[in-house]
Amino acid sequence: MKKEILFSPGPTNVPAEILLAGAKRTIHHRTKEFSVMLEEATKGLGRAFDTKGDIFILTSSGTGGMETAVVNFLSRNDNVLVLNTGAFGRRWVNIVKTYGLVPDVLEYPWGESFKISDVEAKIKEKKYKAVLCQLGETSTGVVNDIKSLGDMVPKDTLLIVDAVSGLLTEEFHMDKWNVDVCVSGSQKGLMMPPGLAFIAVRKGLDDKIGKGDLPSFYFSLVHAKTYGEKGQTPWTPAVNLIYQLNRALEMLEEEGLDNVITRHKNMAQIARKTVVEMGLELFSSAPSNGITAVKVPEGIDGSKLIEHICEKYGVRFANGQREYKGKIIRIAHMGYVTVPDILMALNCLWLGLKKSGFKTKPGAMLSALETAAALD
Repeated sequence: MKKEILFSPGPTNVPAEILLAGAKRTIHHRTKEFSVMLEEATKGLGRAFDTKGDIFILTSSGTGGMETAVVNFLSRNDNVLVLNTGAFGRRWVNIVKTYGLVPDVLEYPWGESFKISDVEAKIKEKKYKAVLCQLGETSTGVVNDIKSLGDMVPKDTLLIVDAVSGLLTEEFHMDKWNVDVCVSGSQKGLMMPPGLAFIAVRKGLDDKIGKGDLPSFYFSLVHAKTYGEKGQTPWTPAVNLIYQLNRALEMLEEEGLDNVITRHKNMAQIARKTVVEMGLELFSSAPSNGITAVKVPEGIDGSKLIEHICEKYGVRFANGQREYKGKIIRIAHMGYVTVPDILMALNCLWLGLKKSGFKTKPGAMLSALETAAALD
């Protein structure tokens, strides 16, 4: 029998309760029943983002959510600053360039977070319509300091944040941290299947929606807001995914949203300490709660190691992306993952490294258990 458990940063494991919620009868989306369900979802997401602003649910990937943020708030001649800390920072660059904007880019080596002092210097040089960045950079396991950024970015500059992997894994308070637009998705901290993107827009920004000159139709928040006021979506939504969303939000609130963040912090602490005890080196200088990225030891093929661990033990880690494929391993501990799960995954990593000829330290897993016991 083969059983595969995901420790990859999306898609992530989905609890049985959420899978079963998706098996309900599909209802028509122009009914009162659907409107009640949609309202429940938007209210729950508002608590997750910690905002009093508008919430929009899109049938899309997280990248569709990022594109939605761009086309609804920016124009071709706008000055925009992108803080590029990895593959998804690069995605912001590619999206804005696709629509004809020429962004200024603060680019950092993969594994590093952005520096507030660098952003401050750029903002003093030029007036920007928007600053675009990531809360958590999924490709590197880095977390960025959005709170300090929100304190520093001028009030007339939009702060647009990708929290696709950061929502419900990192502490995040959209309104308190002065974030104007935030994007997330269903397949990570929300422990759902892929297919939904979420856009949170700070209260008071209604007059900014759709006022730019970038074309949009499917991703138009003007349409979404008009229909949202009637408890509907402009286009046929993924009805059964919204059933699953409500069950996921219910489960997370039963745990307590603060407790959810603490669980992720604890798993990250166990993972980071254990991989170092194994003799590995962390890749990220500012590691996130949801992903621990480690450098593959010299002489070992990281891609083969990942596949061996999956085939032998049923544990699916994620490879590095682009130029870091085979060079780093991303261990995701987000969503439907608990401390016993991460202990098991780390044990499989230890076994895989040993099989690959790496001299793993024998006391590493004992250290993992001791760390877990201390956090209990």
